Amino acid sequence: MKNQYQQKWHQKPNSIIVLLIIFFPLGLYFMWKNEIWSIKTRWIITSVFIFAVILNSGNKNSSNTDENVQSTNDTSVSVQKVTFSEAESFMLERCNNINQTLMKKKTVTINGTKLYMFMSVAENGQACISSISEHKLEVLAADCGEVYTKIEQWNNLN
Repeated sequence: MKNQYQQKWHQKPNSIIVLLIIFFPLGLYFMWKNEIWSIKTRWIITSVFIFAVILNSGNKNSSNTDENVQSTNDTSVSVQKVTFSEAESFMLERCNNINQTLMKKKTVTINGTKLYMFMSVAENGQACISSISEHKLEVLAADCGEVYTKIEQWNNLN
């Protein structure tokens, strides 16, 4: 019978590497406790993490201070919003690229945000309702199905 020593999970190099990536304080602890690597290697790895922490602590964008909250609530900051005509031009081009015809359009406000809604019809007879937010010129969602169902859904949009 062989008397083999079975390493625990936190004594295996691969486990320590995973811990260094996922939760580095615990990874550093086990790296130093188990002495798997040379002292030079351990100091290099520790230095890299210390340097990363120092760099991150100086990053003002990552902190949640009152100063950052105040600047976010500052009304003098202008945010460029997407207009209905921009959204319509975008959808006309999109419909042209995917062989659909833009049939109807309207604006709906949900939770204080304007959504520009568009109904288009494909060559196969399916209808699609697409939405674009006033915050970004991209299709947020597109829902396609039978024409009668989509017309009913369209008429229920407020």
